[in-house]
Amino acid sequence: PMHTEAQPPTMLPAPAEAQPPTMLPVPPEAQLSAGANVTAPQKLAVSILQAHGLQHMNHFTGDHPYVTCEVKGADGHSHSKVATKPVTEGDTTNPFWGETLTVEPWNLGENLEFSVYDKGLIGSKTEGKVVLPHELFYPAGFSGMLIISGLPHALLHVIVRPMGPSSKEATVDGATLEETSSKDRKSTRL
Repeated sequence: PMHTEAQPPTMLPAPAEAQPPTMLPVPPEAQLSAGANVTAPQKLAVSILQAHGLQHMNHFTGDHPYVTCEVKGADGHSHSKVATKPVTEGDTTNPFWGETLTVEPWNLGENLEFSVYDKGLIGSKTEGKVVLPHELFYPAGFSGMLIISGLPHALLHVIVRPMGPSSKEATVDGATLEETSSKDRKSTRL
């Protein structure tokens, strides 16, 4: 009988669409009661961890990649935007940010658009973009790698967690959060 040596299988990263999203626990403050209005503006915690496979864009000044996250309304306009700090040291084609940003207000039905830029001396060049549909992160959250359009093998690792009603224009059934909580306190005192 032939005896062959067992070799460990080679593991390749699967494309983002082939990986099932990791469902994250929803914090108690993000869970709305059955009678609450789900259309109230929400707050999201967006963690932008790292990217893999970016390209060199600034051959003279060096690469300084950063990521923006925008809330895109149904009208296609940006309603709020946050950005990481540019990575200036280390492997800038595989940068690590490890930043968690608060995005608010976010409304049900709005998608998140992540854009990867390279900060240069004069301005920023767009490396690529990816849209995360709201169905993938609300209400259970999302953790995974996203394929960056415009770059053949580039991936962006993000985590999105719903954090409950936004402090900006937050309402539940027409009452502001402060009014709701004071009404609850009054009813428990009686």
